Amino acid sequence: MDLVARKKLDIFIEGHALARLEAELGRAGFKGWSVFAGIEGAGAHGAWRQTGIAEGDARLVIAIGAAEAADAVLAWLEAYFREYPGVVAVSDVGVMRGDRF
Repeated sequence: MDLVARKKLDIFIEGHALARLEAELGRAGFKGWSVFAGIEGAGAHGAWRQTGIAEGDARLVIAIGAAEAADAVLAWLEAYFREYPGVVAVSDVGVMRGDRF
């Protein structure tokens, strides 16, 4: 089986920034991504849980693409994270049907 090398970005970001992040992913060359709602977790400030009452929402965005596209999005995220909270993890992955990524 032949796999194609790609970068996977797992981006945890506040919901208000989702449209800007998706625009950046598209500009950078990602062909697609998936968005999941953050329900609960824990981090530097302790445990958190979405109750739906007067709070911001969190999203997990997973995108797989070329290294150049990932580098462009990471540069944007570096600037974004200077002012807003969020986390990104980068992984080297091998994908089937690499032309789709």
